[in-house]
Amino acid sequence: MTTAVHPRAPADGGTAGGTGSATGTTALDTRPEEPPRLLAGRRRWLFAALVAVGFAQAGAAVAWAALVARLAGGTSPLAALLPWAAGLVAATAALVFGERVLAERMGQSWVADVRTALFRRASAAPARQGGRGRSTGGASLRMMGNLSALRRWAGLGLARLAVALPLLAGCLVAFTVIAPPVAAAVGAVAGAGLAATAALSPWLRSAHRAARRRQARVAAHVVERIGKTPVVQAFGRERAERRVLARRSANLAREQVRRARAVGAVRAVGEATTLAATAAALVAAAAAGTGPAQATAAIAVVGIMVTPLRDLSRVSEYRSGCAVAMRQIRTELARPKRRRPGASAPRLPDGGGALDLEEVRVDGVFAPVAAHVPAGSVVAVTGPNGSGKSTLMAVLAGLLPPDGGRVLLDGGDVNACRASSVRRAVGVVGPDLPLLRGTVGSNVRYADPRVGGARFRAAVASGGLDPLIAELPMGLQTPVREDGGGLSAGQRQRVALARALLNRPRLLLLDEADAHLDTEAAGVIDEVVADFPGTVVIVTHRPERLASADTVWRLGGGLLRTGAAGSGGRG
Repeated sequence: MTTAVHPRAPADGGTAGGTGSATGTTALDTRPEEPPRLLAGRRRWLFAALVAVGFAQAGAAVAWAALVARLAGGTSPLAALLPWAAGLVAATAALVFGERVLAERMGQSWVADVRTALFRRASAAPARQGGRGRSTGGASLRMMGNLSALRRWAGLGLARLAVALPLLAGCLVAFTVIAPPVAAAVGAVAGAGLAATAALSPWLRSAHRAARRRQARVAAHVVERIGKTPVVQAFGRERAERRVLARRSANLAREQVRRARAVGAVRAVGEATTLAATAAALVAAAAAGTGPAQATAAIAVVGIMVTPLRDLSRVSEYRSGCAVAMRQIRTELARPKRRRPGASAPRLPDGGGALDLEEVRVDGVFAPVAAHVPAGSVVAVTGPNGSGKSTLMAVLAGLLPPDGGRVLLDGGDVNACRASSVRRAVGVVGPDLPLLRGTVGSNVRYADPRVGGARFRAAVASGGLDPLIAELPMGLQTPVREDGGGLSAGQRQRVALARALLNRPRLLLLDEADAHLDTEAAGVIDEVVADFPGTVVIVTHRPERLASADTVWRLGGGLLRTGAAGSGGRG
């Protein structure tokens, strides 16, 4: 008997992407996640160590000024002062070395934590939503660019700020010892220069943002078109694509020049501040009537002061880049993610693969549906393109939480039971689950990289891989490029089947697994369906597959109609 499920108002008040199953749990977590803080954990101690390095360098600057004054004044024998001078030089070099190492550790630690947070959020995105509307090239470039901007701010911006401010303060103390007017003059010039740099920050931030946006567009265009060269050639679009690239490259160049103007202005202000502070120190020293020894010491301190002033002038540049990057990172961390069952969640009950749909609906795709599939059955799903077949498969797999209702596998809710037990019980093959870069063997073992022995050999045999491995020159070590590049469609499908069968699942979901395959490759699918001991749900348009299934589900017009097939499944 065929039953049609008609649309009706949601019983639980659910909305798309909002509420979850009939148990009342929320399937999607829409709360934004805060990015890891820069000064957190051991990074606080690294920052404190950098500040200590800055004060140590400040002390070395004051000591160097006093030493130079004594050398110029002739108040101490040269032989007695030389060991002190050598010691100060060695100590300063060691402090500079330590500063660089501490700064890099702090930057790399922060970037690693942020990268992990971004990956964790992306990997928790609901199936068929993660990455929607974003190109691989653009997304990759944005992620790398954002993390580089964060590392520069932590390792070259904040770290230098932690060292430069104490060092500059030490230089001012040294100037005060030499002559207070010198310290006042240098302090006034340095303050004016830093204020001018801060005033340029909005322009710098805007330029950074525009340049990064143009970079992402160019990267997306180049990566996609190079990866899909046959499409470009088949439609004679080579010249047109070059024109598009030339236009986007010109826009990128224009924004990069605008960014260079902003960066150049900031650096020019920093350099002018350094030169002006040097001149102010010398003029003030001369005006104060300091002696030769004090004047020489002032010149020595001016040489030390140049580095922290230049470093402070670059801080605004790094901070602006970090602000733009952090804005995009917060956007990524605000994307909805699946709410995973906690450690206290029950494991999926044992069973043979009985499947129950309790008023399952996906808003905008299909209305609530109730269905029961006995363990060991074969269900064929058919319907026009865009009717929601792949969405239904993702819901059955527990990869996409429904907007209402529950999917039960042997009585356990796939969205409420422990994820590890669900993943072992469900094997999936589909166009949204391509092979990964690596080897044939690593792709088969992906669900359990350490597996071997009988279980691995059984998966290889069940997926029909034995003849393929014999054909390939490197066997299981044959390289596989991104999306299964290097293998034919049939070869890719066999590897995907073996990967899905590795954990010996009780529910096998095959989304268009037999589409666009030759007779031999399609025959492998037939054997897998016939020999599989559990339940199989397969999306197909083949009449013979529909006729041999135990049940046929027809999707279309927002309705899922279920009915018995012609001759029965595996008999």
